Amino acid sequence: MSARLWAGTPSMRVATGALAIAVALLSWALVDGLRAPGLPDAPPATVASLETIANHAERPPADIAAAVDNDLFAPDRSAPDRPYRLPGENSERDMPSAEPVKPVVLGTAVATDGRSFATLQLGDASPTLVHVGEKIGEWVVKAIERGRIVLVSTSGTRADLTVPKPGT
Repeated sequence: MSARLWAGTPSMRVATGALAIAVALLSWALVDGLRAPGLPDAPPATVASLETIANHAERPPADIAAAVDNDLFAPDRSAPDRPYRLPGENSERDMPSAEPVKPVVLGTAVATDGRSFATLQLGDASPTLVHVGEKIGEWVVKAIERGRIVLVSTSGTRADLTVPKPGT
């Protein structure tokens, strides 16, 4: 079969057309890829002066030795006195806080072996027996004595409560 007859077949005409379209698309992609877009305008350069570098806020040096000496997993480890605050975050001292409701002391029982307890009632709740170190509402029991109990709130307020006299 000759090249002329072979090129005249319908399948060869379709293949030749597809080849021409592929060459045109390749040429267009190459030209578009080589044409670089313009660079955007750069922001104005800022010049750092020695005054701004020298006039920075002084931070106290970190106490690395104390941090290393503290055992991270020590059983007596406790939270810091002041919680960490992010810059701009209000501290608890800035916010006004109302004093929590004080419980009423209904009675105390003092034992010589340190197992003293008191009966307290917080608001309309039912009476509760508490020992030293237990919480009732916002209060922690610190000491129990005959007819008297010492409480400390979570905000650090101390309250000395006594058993009311009968009939008052």
